[in-house]
Amino acid sequence: MIRINLGAEGLGGVRFAVSPLDSAKDLIYSLRRTPQALSADWRARTREALVQHRLGLLGAVGGGGPCGYAPDFLRPESQGFETSVDAALHRVATAPIERIGYELALAVNGHPWDPASGEGAPRPLLQALDRGERSFAHRLADEMAQFWHAALEPSWPGIRARLEADVSARATAIAYHGLADTLNRLAPNLAWCDGGLTLRLRPGSPHGLTVDARAVILVPSVFVNQAIFCAGEPGAPAPRTPLIIYPAAPADCLAASGEDRLIGATRARILAELSEPRSTAELAQRLYLAPATVSYHLQILHRAGLVTRERRSRRVLYQRLGVRPRLGGGPL
Repeated sequence: MIRINLGAEGLGGVRFAVSPLDSAKDLIYSLRRTPQALSADWRARTREALVQHRLGLLGAVGGGGPCGYAPDFLRPESQGFETSVDAALHRVATAPIERIGYELALAVNGHPWDPASGEGAPRPLLQALDRGERSFAHRLADEMAQFWHAALEPSWPGIRARLEADVSARATAIAYHGLADTLNRLAPNLAWCDGGLTLRLRPGSPHGLTVDARAVILVPSVFVNQAIFCAGEPGAPAPRTPLIIYPAAPADCLAASGEDRLIGATRARILAELSEPRSTAELAQRLYLAPATVSYHLQILHRAGLVTRERRSRRVLYQRLGVRPRLGGGPL
């Protein structure tokens, strides 16, 4: 079990972030650790990218060892809500030497690839380490860039929209129901109690951990099926803010009318009105809301893929996704 003690100061530092490079690492990690969390298409796409581009080092390191540890410098800390791919790759390549050495020591000599377990460190990892930590980090950054372009970049706009919709839904849930209730709903193995977060580990995990933190970064992912902790262990060199990666809500849950706790009451009301095409002004009039408020929520719903948008003459009309038009053009 991992315990993150926050207190009043730590609660003030809880924030969300979205990262394309985090999603890439999640994809590689899940392929090895929890392949059932991935669709058949994503499993095939991930394997194809790793094999065709000969990304053996990334596959060995990013997938983690027998007990699940993968170096955390592959997941650089987000400085804002979203970090660009290029900026994140630069931070991987220039990660502090002492942090790289510390994490690779765990990977080679510690719990992940412990010789006592009967499974040695993968050969690509040992060969790459012969050239030193900085060269190792540069090579991993290069392989991560190739993997990103081959496997994830074409699908990122849709993935990003879903992640942003999830964060927006969580923010609405915090406003309506409070932070504690929202944290308790992030993942089945994550709970808020007694002034901190408790994360249950998978059976067989080798150790527990207690962290006194001044902040926590919460990162949604479409490629994991439970919460994952990284980067906040006490005593590590070049300390970082603890990260918790949690499973993003399914798109159908974000859209479901019975899930107001996730999507928020206002967006649920807007979706209910969009069984037929309506403009921002029409929605504002029907719902007694300011046009600017309706426009804000419509942009979030559109980015999440929950509504369509079509210009007709001088009007922009929105409609709930999945509503079939009549042959004459009107809604059913």
